[in-house]
Amino acid sequence: MFRKITFAALFLALIGCALPSQAETSSTDTPSCPYSFTSGANNTYLNYCVGVNGNIYQLTIPQSHQSIFGAEGYGICNESPVASYWDWATSGESGNWNPAILLSHTAKILKIARTTADGTWTLTQTITQDPVTPSIKVTMALKNNTAVPHVVYLVRYADFDPDGNNNDFSATTNGAFAWNPSIPFGLNNGYGVELRNTGNSQFGDVQGFARNIPFGPHPCNFAGDSDTVLLNIDGSVALAYVDTVGANKTKTATMIYRGF
Repeated sequence: MFRKITFAALFLALIGCALPSQAETSSTDTPSCPYSFTSGANNTYLNYCVGVNGNIYQLTIPQSHQSIFGAEGYGICNESPVASYWDWATSGESGNWNPAILLSHTAKILKIARTTADGTWTLTQTITQDPVTPSIKVTMALKNNTAVPHVVYLVRYADFDPDGNNNDFSATTNGAFAWNPSIPFGLNNGYGVELRNTGNSQFGDVQGFARNIPFGPHPCNFAGDSDTVLLNIDGSVALAYVDTVGANKTKTATMIYRGF
């Protein structure tokens, strides 16, 4: 059963301790997109590419309708002692990661692991192409490498730009989405894209956020710059997971990117 972010975590995220919304350093992951995936045609078309650090740099769904242009990725906030790590691709990274390790690569599945520079966390991403839906399934397995439990915030972010225009944004407990409305009917063909939690998350708390800026959040301030409904802006989305991860234990969150 999915629950909203706990009050304590949401309060800390909202006040943010004066944390910035945008990363300070540039990403070391280049937008060369060495891992590309394509399937379908017309309304079932899906095309995306993934960088060496596990960021989705481009997403086109359906055909001729691009939704991600380079700013997408993941972040971690360790609640105590406070530490944060993020990589938002072209929107910047925190600079405190070890190099990513490619674990496997097939025609439909890519698996990449990355450990924080202090050794506390290892994030293993499995990114899977689903040509039937069509959608991208992203499974993030977060391992606590220390001998003590930690409360952690795990965040996925995307700068959604369906068709490259200003868009409308909103969110629910289970995800966040952006779209262009089909109004007036017959004159504007509207498309949208969503980032949605799927399955029963091992994290106790899940919440989507519609954000009023395109830049990635500080992972300890995941609720910052967010609102319930945003109209005709250059915004972004985030999906946050909060829970305690035990000593030398792993918790997994699974989400999908899908057009609508």
